[in-house]
Amino acid sequence: MSNHPFAPLRHRAVRLIWGASVMSDVGTWVQMVVVGTLIARESGSALQTGLVALATFVPQGLAAPFAGLLADRYDRRWVYVVSLLAQAVATSVLAVMLAAGVTSAGSLSVAILLSSAAGAIGSPAYAAMVPDLVPAEELMPMVALGIYSWNAGRIVGPVLGTALNAWFGAAWTITFNGATFAAMAFAVMLVRRPFTPSGLPGTVSERLRVGVRGLRESTGCMHGIGLTFIVGVFVAPFIGLTPIYVTRVFEGSTRDVGVLSSVQGVGAIAISSIVGYFVARHGRARIIPLLLAGVAVGYVGLASAPNLAVAGVVIALLGGCSASLFIMAMSIMQRDAPDETRGRVMALGHAANGLSYGIGILQLGLVSDTLGIRSALALSPVMMLLLLAVVARRSARWRQAVDGLAAQQFSAAA
Repeated sequence: MSNHPFAPLRHRAVRLIWGASVMSDVGTWVQMVVVGTLIARESGSALQTGLVALATFVPQGLAAPFAGLLADRYDRRWVYVVSLLAQAVATSVLAVMLAAGVTSAGSLSVAILLSSAAGAIGSPAYAAMVPDLVPAEELMPMVALGIYSWNAGRIVGPVLGTALNAWFGAAWTITFNGATFAAMAFAVMLVRRPFTPSGLPGTVSERLRVGVRGLRESTGCMHGIGLTFIVGVFVAPFIGLTPIYVTRVFEGSTRDVGVLSSVQGVGAIAISSIVGYFVARHGRARIIPLLLAGVAVGYVGLASAPNLAVAGVVIALLGGCSASLFIMAMSIMQRDAPDETRGRVMALGHAANGLSYGIGILQLGLVSDTLGIRSALALSPVMMLLLLAVVARRSARWRQAVDGLAAQQFSAAA
């Protein structure tokens, strides 16, 4: 395993796609902070604020399984390009709504849902392309580059979004995000090579069952999807509730929300790049429990933070732990998924990510509106640790699965 975090950038195709991805992720975070803060101020509700984040991620859970069929049937590059162009169109609709003065959480969430659904169609195709872009030893750094891109957007996007919103207003700020999707589609088209899988026989239901069977037959993929679910339900929801946390607990502004989001991105890049070195030396199984412990400490720290400065330090820790766990979960599935079903397996991973995040942010938002956001944050790690105790008891071979030893032992036995 290559432990250099930027090794994949020596490939032209990776540089093209990753460079455009950074720009697109900046635009996505511009949109999330501007719209999230707008709804937080208009509604004062953690649940309604969470709807924006929910609409951004939940389509993965609904559309991804069928998107996996497209990724395993057609050229994955063109499936991805079409989804990016559809996102550009849907985001433009959101900009028009804001220009018309629409501020309802429900209405804006519907527009975001359409854009995210378009993105969900392309996500499995891109994930299935990744192992063909780099050698096997660069797979985890390649997955990490995606996390660095997302969190670079998290660093720059909130600051840029705050400035653009002040200078040009919300509508033009969201228009900028739509333009970044179009730019990324152009960059992917410049990668002039096919990513066509073998054809898919059978009906849609049969092809879906083949994908599920491919997932179930790989212990690594099953544990990767399980880790994805835990991250979605118990680790990631703090991200979507940052606007209401800042405005309700500290009476902060859009600028404060932007600063905390940027700090989270810094923590994600810094910690996950360091974690990559330790994973290369010690394996995933030794590092995962430490990261989950860091999540528990982070949630308790966020619940008890006396001011925004302390909250910023804690959010940096949470950002790093959540990003590192997600990198490991995705790279486990990409490592072990068979090529002929990789699109469908990765689609199921994206579905687990979207649905679990939806569950997590809904339960955290409801508890926050009922008991208060500090109490909700304090309770979350308790529930996570209880679930982890059950999982560890039922899966005695989880260490071998996440480190790839189970697959090696199976091959040797065969």
